Amino acid sequence: MPPTARFLRKPYQGDTRKLLISIDIGTTFSGVSYAILDPGQSSQIQNVTQYPGQDRVGGDSKVQSVVLYDKDDKVVAIGDEADKEVFPELYEIEGLQTAEWFKLYLRPSHLEREHASEIDQIPKLPKNKTAIQIYSDLLAYLYNCTKRYVTERQGEKLWNSMASNIYYVLSHPNGWEGKQQAEMRHAAVVAGLVPNEAEGRKRVSFVTEGEASLHFCINRIPDALNDHDGIMVVDCGGGTIDFSTYMRTSDSFEFKEIAPPECIFQGSAFITRRADAFLRKILKGSKFGSDEDINTMVNIFNKTTKPSFKSSTKSYYIKFGRNSDNDANFGIRAGTIKLKGSDIAELFDPAVKSIIKAVEDKVNKCTIPIKVLFLVGGFATSDYLFQVLEDHFKKGGISLLRPDGYLNKAVAEGAASYYLDRTVKSRVSKYDFGIPISETFNPSNPDHIARKDRAFEVASGDHWIGGAFSVILPKNTTVSEETEYRRPYVVQLSDNIVKSPWNETCSIQCYRGLEDHAPEWMDKAPDLFTHLCHVSADVSNLIRSLKPIVSAHGKTYYLLNFSIVLLFGLTELDAEVAWTEDVSYYLTSCIWVKS
Repeated sequence: MPPTARFLRKPYQGDTRKLLISIDIGTTFSGVSYAILDPGQSSQIQNVTQYPGQDRVGGDSKVQSVVLYDKDDKVVAIGDEADKEVFPELYEIEGLQTAEWFKLYLRPSHLEREHASEIDQIPKLPKNKTAIQIYSDLLAYLYNCTKRYVTERQGEKLWNSMASNIYYVLSHPNGWEGKQQAEMRHAAVVAGLVPNEAEGRKRVSFVTEGEASLHFCINRIPDALNDHDGIMVVDCGGGTIDFSTYMRTSDSFEFKEIAPPECIFQGSAFITRRADAFLRKILKGSKFGSDEDINTMVNIFNKTTKPSFKSSTKSYYIKFGRNSDNDANFGIRAGTIKLKGSDIAELFDPAVKSIIKAVEDKVNKCTIPIKVLFLVGGFATSDYLFQVLEDHFKKGGISLLRPDGYLNKAVAEGAASYYLDRTVKSRVSKYDFGIPISETFNPSNPDHIARKDRAFEVASGDHWIGGAFSVILPKNTTVSEETEYRRPYVVQLSDNIVKSPWNETCSIQCYRGLEDHAPEWMDKAPDLFTHLCHVSADVSNLIRSLKPIVSAHGKTYYLLNFSIVLLFGLTELDAEVAWTEDVSYYLTSCIWVKS
């Protein structure tokens, strides 16, 4: 790799010591990083490298994302202690239930439509557990592992001095949104990480896996890369593959996002699922085609064959049984099944093709030339994946790099760096964001005439038509952390409403269509508009001070003026209602909907 300039972290500017814990709960593996923040000092990010049940102590920054429950839905084992091959006594527990891949159940509904065939392969949850409950149990476990790890190395006194001042960063796939963040924050409360109060919930923040991975790669960016060249981070995880595209804007390691992030369901776990289906197909009719034997083969494939696979021209072997286990008709000798490399390559193909397509789509649409791809994540350790992608992209002058160190710790460590360094100064809106509105009925407007059955009378006696969409933040807009996007709106109120308490509530929605602009009327693509959250404000004091207006119809009414404000510069969308009352300016933030 070409030489790089080193990024120097600024000293912590806070007034008191605090502890930062970043947690990456992945589909198949999880990890934790932490940093002790002392005022005036530069913080060092450390990784938790020891978890219960691991076959070796130290040096392993990941733990299995698996939770086992008994028939009464109580936790039996978590992480590496949930491996039945290592702890066979688990087989003796009655009604044992396994929770794995549960993170993918948090997915937004639009990803479900886009990846239906992959989602069908996700294992079912335990019958009485929701994904967020399992997520909470694993969060509590990782917190306790971190506490034990830190206290054993730094002392219990130090931990206790920071216990009430711990801040958390939780990472999530690029495709996750406000609803998923709200559920994850709720899980942190249930897990006991923070108290269920406003100040406690503020101690939980979020970062996309793509942006966390960029921060992990920050000291690995080649000096030869020009400021105007693009960088794409491809985070290859167990469940999802995330694509994030940036450009360095200065020598001081500041970046801006230059394309909307993307998330696809083609992580390494789906290769294992395809291997399961493949083995069941070729061993149908064999005496070794039982669920028990297939499961053993798949487990060995997942742990050894898949990560060691390098060439489609070689053969690979899975030793699953005894030397006396033979079935010549199915290529099984001495308890070993032989697999052709070309067959294994076909199991990788959907992931490889999906990555190539996603990258090329970004390259073709982006006005900034993309020169470097950083491949990170546990799946990035696959030499076969790296070699195939490197051979493909070098033809277009794009370099493929794998950072040094543990690739599977990239997100956890990068999430901590995101909190401390904030090198990304602007991001790109992936969709059109706005609210549903009504327009004054115009009898000469064809769109209004076509929707005249929706016309309704308002307080002034005029008629409005509902179902229009007002864009506040347009798609593909580069948004800095400080930029506000706002639009003014007006509501007509009748006399009886002005005399009552009143909450003004709006539904923040986004349009997920492929076009550059959302349609003016939501009924033109009803399935592509998604409700994100409600933003609500108690404006009772304001409306009581409004002056009455007499309309041309002789009716008395009142006009309530307010603005909707969207801030999208951070990894969480913030929606607010703004209004002026007695010369004072008021804001109220959004309420994310969990349903």
